[in-house]
Amino acid sequence: MSSLLLRSTLALGLAGLSLPAIAAPEFAACFTLTPGLSWSSSDETLTIEKATFAGQEAIKVSSAGGGVGTASYYDASGRQLLGQERLGISAWGGDASRPVMTDIFKPAPTFPQSAKPGDRFEVNGKGERTNHVDETVEPIDYDGFSDYTFVGFEDLETEVGDQPRTFKDTCHVTATFEDNRIEAWYAAGFGRIKFERYMGSELLMRDEIESIEQ
Repeated sequence: MSSLLLRSTLALGLAGLSLPAIAAPEFAACFTLTPGLSWSSSDETLTIEKATFAGQEAIKVSSAGGGVGTASYYDASGRQLLGQERLGISAWGGDASRPVMTDIFKPAPTFPQSAKPGDRFEVNGKGERTNHVDETVEPIDYDGFSDYTFVGFEDLETEVGDQPRTFKDTCHVTATFEDNRIEAWYAAGFGRIKFERYMGSELLMRDEIESIEQ
């Protein structure tokens, strides 16, 4: 076998031993939540832990900031909002260790399993609100934004603990209601790490991750 033919044969053989393909990012992965993780933005500190809510296993995201505490409960995927608790403060006649109101959603507001850049989808839900102070129960509609568009996967560059950090393949979504618009970025394990709200073209608020406690 000539040296030229031998080199060609080797090249063809090596081409067949191609490296594994890099896995494409998945939309659902952006909404996963890691129990034991705690992180802060300029407005609040969020803590993620396992919990039980309305008789089923859940992931609890506790939020504390501005003197108000809330807890949001998600299913194992992090895409489905099972319910929320508003913790007691003196203005509501309660204390910080007990919920004043509990919302349970059935059907629950849910982000889809998969989406492609440019896809639109609805996030809706209904449920019941229990007021533990007045001892009343009333039907409710989910009052968050519902008309979403998946903008795409983005590497989000920010500073965490005064050090530059890039969150790979975050899911950038936008939602609108009348003249209001939000832009949100979700990162695997953390949930929503950046948020912007607009009235028309005017930026009303911006909040993003600043530190990781655990």
